[in-house]
Amino acid sequence: MGYSEHLSKELCSKLFCGVGLQSDNLPIPGLSISNSSETFPVNCSYDIDSFISKAKSLSIAKKGIRVQFCPNSLQNISQNIHLFSPIPERLISGKIKYHQIPIHHIPHFRLGTILSTLHIPVYVFLPGLYQQSPTPNSYINNHTLQQWMDIGFLPAVHTHYTDDVLQHLPTSFDSAYMEVYARSRESGIKRSSNDPQLGRRQEIHYFLPSEQLENVWQDM
Repeated sequence: MGYSEHLSKELCSKLFCGVGLQSDNLPIPGLSISNSSETFPVNCSYDIDSFISKAKSLSIAKKGIRVQFCPNSLQNISQNIHLFSPIPERLISGKIKYHQIPIHHIPHFRLGTILSTLHIPVYVFLPGLYQQSPTPNSYINNHTLQQWMDIGFLPAVHTHYTDDVLQHLPTSFDSAYMEVYARSRESGIKRSSNDPQLGRRQEIHYFLPSEQLENVWQDM
């Protein structure tokens, strides 16, 4: 910042230091900031808007789980959530090499939600179905879902739960599929051109109490 031809260097210094123009004989005041020895506690607060947990059993649902026996692929994880899973690859030499694959590229489906809150979905990942591709796809076809439900999950559910729970559940993947699309067939709702599944299916959930979830998962 330059000086005006009408203001000397000394006068500009006084102006910037808060000394009046007529105070030629007053010294430039020194900057003095009082120090305080008093201490104040520091409090931390956290705002958690989301969390992710890797579970090895359905027993994490302490209040039960709302299950979809006919999962909707449109509810798959489609965005990168910055989590990876090691996927093995057998090389020609016979050695195993592991690749860190984003979990939203690994085939999976949304099994349901934890009963305590509708905002905590439960996903099942099937890394054995992963195939390297220029365009990764997490979609699982109905034939594979049917095998998972009819050979693994539903038999375990029918083994450990009593009739008061089982009477409300579908007996197979096909029966769950029929229930999901029953309303659209009866009312003649046509498939949406923009959303081929969401517009014509119902998202039907079935409640499984927490007491037998660990046993069900162990039997699969």
